[in-house]
Amino acid sequence: MDDRYDYGPPERRAATGLPLGIMLLSMLAIAVYLLAGAALLDGRSRDVAAYVARAGDESPPAAPDSGRRP
Repeated sequence: MDDRYDYGPPERRAATGLPLGIMLLSMLAIAVYLLAGAALLDGRSRDVAAYVARAGDESPPAAPDSGRRP
């Protein structure tokens, strides 16, 4: 009767395939994400344009920010 619940001795070596597979797949996904992002940004210009108002412009100057909310 006791043979029904006898599962044998505990495992001595645990299987590591699933955790290692998940870790490797996530590392691969991160690498693909970084490479795709770098490829998309590679073609864009990284020049910065600054627009300065000239003395003859008729636009009013911007009001200074007081830091308070209305």
